[in-house]
Amino acid sequence: MRRRGFAIAALLICATCSWGNAFAAEKVITLAPGALRIGTYFVNPPFEYAAKGKNVGFEVDLMKEIAHRLHLRPVFVNTQWEVILQQMQAGRYDCIVGGITITPARQQILAWSDPYMTTTLSLVVDGIRTPQIRGLADMKEATVGVQAATTDYDVAMAMQQRGEIKNIEVYPFDRIADAMTDLAFGRITEVMKVYPVAAWLARQTPGLRIVAQIPHDPQPLGIGFDKDSPGLVAAVNTALAKMQHDGTYARLAKKWGVP
Repeated sequence: MRRRGFAIAALLICATCSWGNAFAAEKVITLAPGALRIGTYFVNPPFEYAAKGKNVGFEVDLMKEIAHRLHLRPVFVNTQWEVILQQMQAGRYDCIVGGITITPARQQILAWSDPYMTTTLSLVVDGIRTPQIRGLADMKEATVGVQAATTDYDVAMAMQQRGEIKNIEVYPFDRIADAMTDLAFGRITEVMKVYPVAAWLARQTPGLRIVAQIPHDPQPLGIGFDKDSPGLVAAVNTALAKMQHDGTYARLAKKWGVP
């Protein structure tokens, strides 16, 4: 009888596990079975960019790890920042990444993961050409380069209205390298970008340095989803939490030099 009781208990445990796995699988619905279709753009180092013929970056590794934990195959689809939010609304992807700040306006149109990183907007200057610029108070005559349709553009516009900067030069999202070239040649005074990108870009050109962070304007970065994907959002949040807990996130952050 005792053995029979153990056998019944074991069967109940297996059944419970099977039901739990089936429930989890039912919640994680993707566009194609077994795959996680990820919209992004490979012009945004160190988050994602092309190097030596390969697509690499912090978020590339992050999403590969998340997909692995969800038993899904990651499929990265290259697109453009200017259309990615609308494409996600139209159901082109399971999710999107790209150093995207979670804002109230973006929360109106998409669902978002828990922030995996909260960073700041940073200002990069040429320390050799403009050594007099040491902080925000020195920027009243500055021309600041920003990318179109980004939070840095919005913040720069507000700064201009308050008289904290003089001019704004707007670049297409995939032309951030042009902004850094213009900065190095003195055609603009500063470039504004989220800290990981600003730091990476500054390291590529001698003399460029981060001179200030924009205060009181945190930039929580997250993964975007269709609003009708609560199961997938929950599963990704669970994977992110486990990565934070077991040290995987810290290892990836150290590898790519991000917070």
